Amino acid sequence: MPMTPPRAGVSINYEVHGDGPPLILVSGTGHDLTFWSGQIPFFSKRFQTIVFDNRGVGASSVPERGYSLADMADDAAHVLDDIGIAQAHVMGFSMGGHISQELALNHADRVLSLGIHHSWTRNGARLKKFQETRLYLAQHDQRVALAEISMLALHASAYYDQHVAEMDAHRQFLLERSPVNAGWIGQLEACIEGDTYDRLAAILVPTLVTCSDLDLIASPHLSEEIHARISGSELKILEGTGHVALMEAPEMFAEICLEFLNRVAG
Repeated sequence: MPMTPPRAGVSINYEVHGDGPPLILVSGTGHDLTFWSGQIPFFSKRFQTIVFDNRGVGASSVPERGYSLADMADDAAHVLDDIGIAQAHVMGFSMGGHISQELALNHADRVLSLGIHHSWTRNGARLKKFQETRLYLAQHDQRVALAEISMLALHASAYYDQHVAEMDAHRQFLLERSPVNAGWIGQLEACIEGDTYDRLAAILVPTLVTCSDLDLIASPHLSEEIHARISGSELKILEGTGHVALMEAPEMFAEICLEFLNRVAG
């Protein structure tokens, strides 16, 4: 897989699938580029689909703590530079949605459209406490507890109960392939500190905001806050799914995204 040359000591691992207008997908906390595996077959039929490992996870660099979501957005722009892409459609999920906001704000000339999926613009009290709890577990090398609390929040209750093998596989990923503790700590600290609320009105590109009615991490009121701050944005609420709707209902999620992307991409 390609790797960007170091920028401020950080190299980013990425993959490119398909042809067409460029689309870069940004993953959530603790997940590598395989986070988007269920969506790539849908997107790559129409778009040149780019996925990458955020800093701190997968084959990308694991820098010292103290970086920001804006630094992670710069990583995404660096990936586009390495491929030779001037502008792209951007979609991010969870932490990736917050990174994508920073990308649209700090590299506005690079972003053709924006998808902010199951994300937030600032931490409410509940979300902040969840992230702080996971940070504490990472800081104290409580790998199993970190994986379990993440699993309980990521998936809707009924889906969790009905998909035992899939839950086991997701749990094993978090235990064995998610970031080392330093990666978790860096990403979670960036999430806790991140805040784009007062700047969102500057985003002028076509924007799709999605959320799920059963999301225990980023509940719909956080997406409604984003929608209210970005003029002309569209809000779609998925029913019957938890935080990782792209895993629980891949076809439905892809259909919503592609309807938007095909429309704005012409």
